Amino acid sequence: MISYYQAAHYFRPFIFFISISVAVASLGLEMIGTSNKSKVYVYQLISKILLLSLVLRLSAYFISPYPIGSDPWAHANFIENVFMSGKINFPHERYFSNFNEYFSKYPIMHLLASITAILGNFTIKESMSIVGAILVISTIFIYLTVKNITSNTTFALFSMLLINFSDFHIQWSVQLISMSFGIAIYTIVIYFVTVQKENNLIYKLFLILFMQLIVWTHTVSSFIMLVSLIALYVGEHTYQMIYMHKLKINDPSISITLPILFVALLIYHWIDPSYPFFEMVTRGLINSLSKEASFLGRETVSYVVDSWSSILNIIGFLILIFFGIIGSLCSISKKDANKKLISLIFIQIVLFFIFFIFPVLGIKDILPYRWPAFIYVTLVLLTGKGFIIFISSINKNKHVNIIIISLLLIIFSFFMITNSFSNVDSPIYGKSQNQELLWTESEMALFKNVNTLYDNYIISDSQTCLRPFQTYLNREKTTIFLIASGGNLNQDCMKNKLVIWRKSSLTRSVQVNGYRSPEVLLGDKFKLHMDDNFSKIYDTEDASAYIDLHSILYESIPKLKTDS
Repeated sequence: MISYYQAAHYFRPFIFFISISVAVASLGLEMIGTSNKSKVYVYQLISKILLLSLVLRLSAYFISPYPIGSDPWAHANFIENVFMSGKINFPHERYFSNFNEYFSKYPIMHLLASITAILGNFTIKESMSIVGAILVISTIFIYLTVKNITSNTTFALFSMLLINFSDFHIQWSVQLISMSFGIAIYTIVIYFVTVQKENNLIYKLFLILFMQLIVWTHTVSSFIMLVSLIALYVGEHTYQMIYMHKLKINDPSISITLPILFVALLIYHWIDPSYPFFEMVTRGLINSLSKEASFLGRETVSYVVDSWSSILNIIGFLILIFFGIIGSLCSISKKDANKKLISLIFIQIVLFFIFFIFPVLGIKDILPYRWPAFIYVTLVLLTGKGFIIFISSINKNKHVNIIIISLLLIIFSFFMITNSFSNVDSPIYGKSQNQELLWTESEMALFKNVNTLYDNYIISDSQTCLRPFQTYLNREKTTIFLIASGGNLNQDCMKNKLVIWRKSSLTRSVQVNGYRSPEVLLGDKFKLHMDDNFSKIYDTEDASAYIDLHSILYESIPKLKTDS
């Protein structure tokens, strides 16, 4: 925290991430090495995990006074409108800008943030942080789930530690959207489905309540929840047939009634005539399958050169998968297998299959890049189990085990908390591989001034055009950089326009040609072109505004001659 406090603005220093990684390793050693499993001691470990997780995530979230990422700008705008009006549906009121009908059909997260802003007298940015905090706190249910399934406190604590420092879970507690709250509800539902208590009626009532909440929170979250419930049901029956040689389960954790009830809730909400989400998705999916889908047809075109940092970007993910496979193989042995573990493994198989096969076929409607955060919820149990089994089997020397555990956890956590998914603000590696979806105060000051003073079109990279200008400033006269044939930037599109240049584009790629289009590293060449051929009219440390005065004067010559 001292290193973060002393760092420059909009930057978290290298030592900050090293400190977090060392702290994660220390907690891991404490969990595995101690035999003290009293309730007080367990609560202390849980508190340490939550505190360290909040420090990491809130440091990234509050690194800028504006939303982090792309979609959070639209959610923040909707929350502000709800806050000002006290309503979730205001399409015909002229005061409210950029009304998004989709959000009004899935308003739970926005209502929560709005209520927090009112009760706490917080800004929209501050009130949205409650969603990230809830996502962190929901990891307690991962501890409870693993403890219930394995009856092993060490496995449970270790699984909770892993999820709190996994990249995609961190990403969606910093880039806050409706799905962030959906992940938290998904985690709670998994607990209520797998838990077995004497007073089962109360748990079933809570389960139905949270199932209803997730339907009204986010579409992708609810769809993954449906897939998980079906996978749990099928997994239990698979276990019964393979291990018990029976078709009927005497004491099922999940009955067919639950998936059917959830389907009914989804269909009721998704066929709403005012927003027929089911029809829209089905039409898009059919279009993808009939026209766009092809083997290995995923769009990967980019004008950014790949480098070794692409591998470093997924090292943490590979470590998670490696130990997850070990844990899965151990869990399917007759000695360790039980119906809940087999059901969770079945969830992993189904979710990973959809996560990988849809992009391979070129189908993007299910937003596969958002699925890992949900996959991690059940994967960490298997990963934690695999990790501890691996450590206990390779060496009996205590000091060697301490070194191995420390190195593995430091490497895992460091690469997880610094990759391009969890750390959009100042990645330590792979700068050219991802956009800087963070706008500084000086950049926003420039945007606000040119928005007020300039009447013609403003051109910039796609994300700057869409978020600060169109979403935040509600400006219509904006356009984006275009790529000409051969991969070169189209210079003609910048004529007679005010051009926004960001300093980060020297080392970070930017999006051009619109949504789901290639990213381009503008670099020094673009900056030199702007300085030589355009006139700089506004300059800050982080951004500049240019105007093509030559074209404006040239086009005004015929009019001057006519007037004279």
